[in-house]
Amino acid sequence: MRGEPESGKPATDPADLRSAANDQLASKAGAWAGGAASVEGFLRWVVADLDRMPALRVHDAEFRHYGSGYASYVDVFITKRDGSMRRSENGWTHVEGLPLALCRLAPLAALCKPDERSSGPGGAGSRGLPALSLVTDAAPPGWVEEYRQIRQVLDRHDIALLDPAILSLPLEAGLVVETVLDSAPYSVFDAWFHWID
Repeated sequence: MRGEPESGKPATDPADLRSAANDQLASKAGAWAGGAASVEGFLRWVVADLDRMPALRVHDAEFRHYGSGYASYVDVFITKRDGSMRRSENGWTHVEGLPLALCRLAPLAALCKPDERSSGPGGAGSRGLPALSLVTDAAPPGWVEEYRQIRQVLDRHDIALLDPAILSLPLEAGLVVETVLDSAPYSVFDAWFHWID
């Protein structure tokens, strides 16, 4: 399943990558057959399922494109359910967790290395953005069981968790992706996971 969307075509299919780079749905299977609204509903269902994992909970899921522009993915931040990754100091709350990008264009996802998100008074906060250099294909230290649970949920919904080897492959010459997350030369990661502010 790694690197394979539910349609059976690899995440590196040139036609699908061209569609994704142009913000067009690259899959016609499952929820993607129903268009963008169907995909949003499906991804909300997946996020709700992730929030029911025994050892994990969804701390945050960004469906609003960070409040501006367009994100080709939903940014989900998953932390340990027992609260061990949460601390407060000087009015700020810091939460460590695993960032997961759920692609809106095809049933694909990328899991990043542990990160921290902070929130403070008056809505102040900080968060990282997905980047190819942060994507992992193995359980980070201290997250082995949690990584397994995330894989199980994604597998149950036929969402392929892409690894860095696939995501780092170059796009065909001349294919440009409007994104502020990474820069040229563009990779498979840029086609599936990009944000235009």
